[in-house]
Amino acid sequence: MKKLTLLASAAMIVLATSCDKKTTTTTPTTTTTPTPTTPTPPSPTPTASDLYGGLVSIKMEYNSQPAGSPIPVTLDMELASAFFNVTPGGTTFTDAGTVSVNTYNLEKATNNAYTKMAMVGQTPSSLDFGSGSSAKSAWTVGGSGSVAGFSYSHNIAFPDYSGTLPSSITKSSGISFTFNSGSLTGADSVIVFIASGNTSFTKTYAANAGSVTISASDLSALTAVSDNSALLEVCPYKYNFVTLNSKKYVFIKEQAVVKNININ
Repeated sequence: MKKLTLLASAAMIVLATSCDKKTTTTTPTTTTTPTPTTPTPPSPTPTASDLYGGLVSIKMEYNSQPAGSPIPVTLDMELASAFFNVTPGGTTFTDAGTVSVNTYNLEKATNNAYTKMAMVGQTPSSLDFGSGSSAKSAWTVGGSGSVAGFSYSHNIAFPDYSGTLPSSITKSSGISFTFNSGSLTGADSVIVFIASGNTSFTKTYAANAGSVTISASDLSALTAVSDNSALLEVCPYKYNFVTLNSKKYVFIKEQAVVKNININ
């Protein structure tokens, strides 16, 4: 279960970039990954100066093949996250009462960030996000203090990345992806996230960036591993700014394609 929590944490890192509403490539950075003992995803850090919060729906496809095992494992997960700023564009969150998506109540952390994860074999097994034209994220915010309650149905389709992730990365060779209408639909932008040991790499691209390469110098700080313990994520997302009760919120739909890999 700790490993699944780490996977969820890694996927939720994209919230920090998602709220920026940019479709151009950003400068890559090397950061420390969340540790398996962290019980909640990292706090999102929105940059829009007039943003009062964000509500995010994520569908994750996790592929793993543990070292020595001949059988690959695929897990489908659904995650929800919400945050409400004390001041617009700030990084301190406030209580918003009960927050739910599709009638599933999110859990509030001590920093007032809200999260919920569902997968087969757990309770709940699904957040009922659906797919395609039937996708739905019916949000209800009870409200508390400075946050007035509201309801909003964010019922657009989830983004979809159809590319294949490699089983290993050779740092000296870099790695390339193609982001265009043939491999990516329903997205504004896409984030590539690679984590190994206590090192990670994150970079954002426009959904129509075409062929992109993450260079050897970009990957040089990553820890080499041969036990399939590194993570590679491709996370396309689409956002929608909505004004409710005279406050601006961002609603995000995201897909996270995740794979355990080796790094040479």
